[in-house]
Amino acid sequence: MISVVARRRRWTLEQKLSLVEEVSRPGASVAAVADRHGMSRSLLFEWRRQVREGTMPGVVRADTARKLVPIRIVDNPPRKESASPPVPSRRSAERAGKSAAMVEVILPNGRVLRVSEAIAPEVLGRLAAVLDG
Repeated sequence: MISVVARRRRWTLEQKLSLVEEVSRPGASVAAVADRHGMSRSLLFEWRRQVREGTMPGVVRADTARKLVPIRIVDNPPRKESASPPVPSRRSAERAGKSAAMVEVILPNGRVLRVSEAIAPEVLGRLAAVLDG
């Protein structure tokens, strides 16, 4: 005989995003996170897919969001030695004799992103979203 009727839990958007973020950490697994929170693994997989595809209600992917960010144009920025040399793009390899202008973006978290002026805005947006996270 069943004496307790289980009700469907309601998850807030903040709870869903927190659980998806927890699964995204290095070494985390969907099974472990779902079991720890007493929830279905398939539900967590579904939320993760929705966030990745930008279909979760109330969530806008960073690469599709339109944001204005403050910029500053500097004539001669101070150069810092980087750990790895910049990777030349296909276009820069094709224009071997020409020097491409570089764009330097300082993200809110302090990271610096240096890219060719020829970079596609969509690609720059995705890079900034990933590096600012």
